[in-house]
Amino acid sequence: MKQLLAALALAAVLPGAADAQRDVTRRSYTFLEDRLVVAVHAEAPGELQVVRGQRGRIEVAARSSDGFAGFGLGGDFTRRLRLTAVGSDAVQYLVVVPEHVWVSVVLPHGGSADVPDRDGIATYRWGMDGVVGESPAFDDTPIVPSRSGGLYVVHSGRRRVPALVDIPSLASIRSISVRVEGDDFQVAASRPLALTPGNEGHMSIRVDGQPLDLVFFIPRNGSGFQLRSGSRRLIDVTGGRPVSYCGSTVLQQPTPNQDWLTLFPADGSLRCR
Repeated sequence: MKQLLAALALAAVLPGAADAQRDVTRRSYTFLEDRLVVAVHAEAPGELQVVRGQRGRIEVAARSSDGFAGFGLGGDFTRRLRLTAVGSDAVQYLVVVPEHVWVSVVLPHGGSADVPDRDGIATYRWGMDGVVGESPAFDDTPIVPSRSGGLYVVHSGRRRVPALVDIPSLASIRSISVRVEGDDFQVAASRPLALTPGNEGHMSIRVDGQPLDLVFFIPRNGSGFQLRSGSRRLIDVTGGRPVSYCGSTVLQQPTPNQDWLTLFPADGSLRCR
């Protein structure tokens, strides 16, 4: 089953025509260790998909736009698979890792996450400021939006931060990002969204239709903020730091005054403790 899933994922992420394969780089490695770090060193915006596959083998495929994508396996104690790109406008990687191997992902600008030890596909996205929505080269690669462009501010509370924000359904949520920075509380989305704020202490956000990205900007001096989905606690902000209670989490610190935490629901759900 895992081998079939890996093959299907490779077919889905890479172009099918033979003459379209020239911008795709592939390689496989024998891997008998129990720990692996996948480190992305590409500056271009892009996407990484990690799939659990067969024992003793790592498979890597990369595709870049107007540039060169590469990778290498090294490291003395904990093995590191380094993913790079030169001169690219956008880049995609697919990495098939052995089952039962502890895998951690390190993204550009300090983001990190552990890959769940289960079947399925773990997806991680990153992008430069001002890049939002779809990559110019890969129509099926949404990039986590940034504050500087492309987002619609659907609520601005100045310095008033609600104690609780509830998103009852995650079915139409592609990503949720809590960014501790600046002086004002804002809610932004990757497409227009009608929002009923409710009272100052409790805000409920109901989303339907096409999947979107939600971004919450929390002032650095704000505290006591909690994000939930029904009875599930997703994120807390305490002491100026966001804390996640779920898997599929990416942490980033673009600057010393910015702390970003992003969740990626899969099929409308998150695995939370």
